[in-house]
Amino acid sequence: MKRMNILIAAITLVSMLASTLGVFAAENSSYKGYPRGNALITVKELKRLIDARDPRLVVLAAESNVEYRLGHIPGSYQIDRPAIEAPSETQNGVTGNIIDAAGFSKLTQSLGINRDSTVVVYDAKYDATRLWWAFTYYGKGDVRVLDGGIKAWRDAGFTVDLLAPAPPVRTGNFAAKVSLPSLRVETQDVIAAQSNNKAQIWDNRDLKEFSGEELKKGAYRAGRIPGAVHSNWTVFKKKENQAEWLSSDELLPVLNRLGYDRSKELYFYCQSGVRSTQAIFSLYLAGWPLEKLHNYDSSWIGWSKDTSLPIVTGLPASNSVAQNSR
Repeated sequence: MKRMNILIAAITLVSMLASTLGVFAAENSSYKGYPRGNALITVKELKRLIDARDPRLVVLAAESNVEYRLGHIPGSYQIDRPAIEAPSETQNGVTGNIIDAAGFSKLTQSLGINRDSTVVVYDAKYDATRLWWAFTYYGKGDVRVLDGGIKAWRDAGFTVDLLAPAPPVRTGNFAAKVSLPSLRVETQDVIAAQSNNKAQIWDNRDLKEFSGEELKKGAYRAGRIPGAVHSNWTVFKKKENQAEWLSSDELLPVLNRLGYDRSKELYFYCQSGVRSTQAIFSLYLAGWPLEKLHNYDSSWIGWSKDTSLPIVTGLPASNSVAQNSR
C-alpha cells in the first residue's frame, strides 16, 4: 500500500509538472504572434517560476545601480553595462565593446549560470537585449527577455526587493565561446557593407543623433555613417512602456514602411551597440535569420573616433525619418 501511495504521488507530481510546462510552452510558442515568441517571457510566467523555486532559474537585471537599488525583481542579480564592457585599451581606445569569452565566462559563472540554466533578463528601457545578444553570441541561445521589464512587474502588483540576493552557493559551468561570429561586426565589415547592394545599414539612435544635431558623451564627432538609414530604437516598443515589445501585427507594418529587406544582410549601430540590439531582437522574434543580423559593436563611438572615416550630417532629402521618430 505504501509503495502504491508513493507511486500515485510520483505520477501526480509528473503530471503536474508536465501540465505546467505545457502551459508555459503554449503561452510563449507564438507569444504576440511571433514565430520565436518564446524568446520573450511574461511577468506572470516569471512569477510562477520564482514561486516554484526552479533551481535552474537565474534572473538578471540589466540596470544601473540607481535603478537596481530602487527595487528589483526578488532574487535577481544586477549586471550593469560596465560589467560586460571590454577595457578600451584592448579595442583601439573605443569604449563599450563586449568583453571577451573568458571575461564573460567568469562573470556568468560567478552568478551561478550553468549550461542548462533558465536565464531571464530584464530592464527598464533597452539594456536587456544587449545581454541577450551577448549570451547568443557566446553560445547560450535560449535566454529570454522579460516583456515589459520592471514596469510590467510592478504594474502586475508583484513585490520588489531593495537588497541584493546572496551570491550563488556554487559557481556555474557555462563556458562562453563565440558561436555566431557574424552577430558582432567591426568597422571594416560596415565599410564593406556600404558598397554592397545586398546590404542595409541601420542607425538605431535618436533622430537628433542621426542628423548630427546632438553629440552624445563618448562620441568624437556628430553625424552618421554614410548610407545609413534611420530606424529609431523606440519604433519596436510600446510608447507607454519602453520595455514592452510590439506585437507581430504591430511590428510588420513598421518594418515595411521603413524598408527593412529580409533578403539582405542587415547592419545595425547606435552609440555603443546597445540600442541596436533592440532591432536585432525584434527581427529575431519575427523569424528573421540571425546569420543576416549584424551588430556593429564599436558603433558610432568607434566610427566617429577614426577621423579617416567620412560622416554625414543633416536630414536626407528622401527618407521615412519623419515617420520614424516616435
